[in-house]
Amino acid sequence: MVDDAERQFNEHNIAEFRSNGGKVGGQFEGTPLLLLTSTGARSGAVRTNPIAYFDIDGHIYVVGSSAGRDRDPAWVFNIRAHPGVTVEIGADPPRAVTARELPRAERDSLYPAIVELAPGFADYEKRTDRVIPVFELVPA
Repeated sequence: MVDDAERQFNEHNIAEFRSNGGKVGGQFEGTPLLLLTSTGARSGAVRTNPIAYFDIDGHIYVVGSSAGRDRDPAWVFNIRAHPGVTVEIGADPPRAVTARELPRAERDSLYPAIVELAPGFADYEKRTDRVIPVFELVPA
């Protein structure tokens, strides 16, 4: 569940992203971010989250790391229930994509490439016993 402080933090970063052509400063300086808009798994409410993404061999991936917490982030529950989502990357207009969760073997073979691009994801994996999910965002 997202608390008020986290919601305000996300709202600030979403506004900064949209006003700066997809760039966000602070702790996200230099991190490729996208805005993922999904439908709430239970509520049906529209939710937008800034999420780090990885462009690997022309495919876009997002990782449900939750910074190594023992629970998937809320957006993971949402896209599992409703995989048709919208993404905003840079200054490009929003576009419809389908979030495809990678099967375990495919996820395991890709995760080292993610860690190479963002070493902190190795630490996230060590902090939790859950398998951190990876999703490919496939054009709809």
